[in-house]
Amino acid sequence: MRLVFAPGDDQGYAGARDRLIDAFLVWARRRRVSADVFLVAAALDYKYALDRRLGRWTRAHVADALGMWFPRHVTVLDADEVPEAFHALIDFLGDHDGLDPRSSSRAELHAQVRDSTPALLDGIADERNYDLGKFWGVQLRRHGVDPADPRAVQRFLDRARTGEVDIDRAALAEITRRESQTPSRQVPAPELPPVLLPSAADMVTAAGESVALDLLRRLTVWVRAGRRLTRDGRLTLPDALSLADLLGLDQLYRDSARTATDLPETSLMLHWAKAARLVRPVHGLLVPVKSAAKDLHRPIELWRRVFGSVGRIGDHLGGTDVFGAPSLFGMSLADAFPILWLELYAAGGGPVPVELFHRLVREAVNDSCGCVVDDLAGDAEGRLWRRDVTALLDALELLGAVELGEVLDSDEHDRLVELAGRDDPDPTVVSLTPMGLWAVHEVLIDQGLHAPLPGELADEDIEYVCVRMADVRAAVAEAELDAWVAARTQVDAADELSRFLARTDDPLHRDLALHALARTGATGLATAKRLRSTPSAQHREDELRLG
Repeated sequence: MRLVFAPGDDQGYAGARDRLIDAFLVWARRRRVSADVFLVAAALDYKYALDRRLGRWTRAHVADALGMWFPRHVTVLDADEVPEAFHALIDFLGDHDGLDPRSSSRAELHAQVRDSTPALLDGIADERNYDLGKFWGVQLRRHGVDPADPRAVQRFLDRARTGEVDIDRAALAEITRRESQTPSRQVPAPELPPVLLPSAADMVTAAGESVALDLLRRLTVWVRAGRRLTRDGRLTLPDALSLADLLGLDQLYRDSARTATDLPETSLMLHWAKAARLVRPVHGLLVPVKSAAKDLHRPIELWRRVFGSVGRIGDHLGGTDVFGAPSLFGMSLADAFPILWLELYAAGGGPVPVELFHRLVREAVNDSCGCVVDDLAGDAEGRLWRRDVTALLDALELLGAVELGEVLDSDEHDRLVELAGRDDPDPTVVSLTPMGLWAVHEVLIDQGLHAPLPGELADEDIEYVCVRMADVRAAVAEAELDAWVAARTQVDAADELSRFLARTDDPLHRDLALHALARTGATGLATAKRLRSTPSAQHREDELRLG
């Protein structure tokens, strides 16, 4: 019996609600309880829409559902049946250990149902409280129109529009006015998973091993008192060749180079140094930035400075400047890379296909323009955009912020083809290194987003923790579960875990709970081993309990 869901898991909720309703019908029949299952399902829908926690009910939740949500959204034929449905749902959850530890007591919830019933009846009686969908749904039922017959519905609406049908037009005007003034729903902040961050010692080691930091440090020292630039702001060819030799770059291009731009690897490092404000052009000279000198000998500060400048390199690569901006779809790489950071961070260090990044950029631009515009980009521009993204990912790998790999499995390749909408998708997958996770975590915190660390869910109920940990890396999930066990006595932890295991029907949640149970002492470890060795018997026991 699943009661907690991740954001956007509408399909998972739909299946779980059907199973809950089936279990409710069995329970109601055995206890001779009369309740409208449509209204019980509506109550579950309210809770899913609110916070996706079907087992957490407080008096405030009941008051809001009965006083506001049901009158506004749910078409009810007999208002007196709504309190009966709520009383039955509360008892059903209570009998199946479904009310989580932060819920109000069963007696308090029943009392709130009684206290909120007058507001419910008054709200349902006044059509001005309805939303627009419910208003027309009530009119259809009142006039005997089948809502499933689109032609009949359209005929009714046409008659209502011409005044042939008697409806409460004052109520309709009030509903229309209220909904027109309702502010558009803001996109909620992403619910990010916890991640494991590196220790200070590991960060110092990683920064010291960064190839990009070494190259940029040597480039900055090489500039010294200044290097002469050409009229178009480039290094002279002798200086560019000298720098390439110093950094060990552009081995294949040195002999044929005619200008500094013919040395692509050296040019990229120079653009990166400028983007990181390590060097800058002044009156025809390339000079070091004095304020950056102190960071050259502080590896973590230098690493963060260089990481923060990555997106800005793309504005100077030049390859995608087809329509007057370094962009494929009107979005610069500096604007696009935060999309990649968020996806990589949400994966918690797991791999993300580069094709997903390209798709998210297309969707973001389409949403901002209100239409499909990515098809306007020509094939040449698309290739240049992808080339520059690849160059920046290579730079990030050189820095030590990401690790790059490739999809080799044929099934995964087929999914990439579908994701990319092309027969030759980029097989590259990207994952954040521990240093990359730390850097993106700092960026998210600076932006005001909540980026949790393991242990922040220690006060939550175990099912919520398991749902949040279901899609994260094993090391993160285990750290979170260990913190959850440590936050309570072993007896209390084992008791809550045992009760959850008795009702969960999700294999992954079950495995996570067994990991936590094994951390509750010798008895818990023995119980977890026994349950792991006899999963089928335990599932049969769970089914009996559910019945």
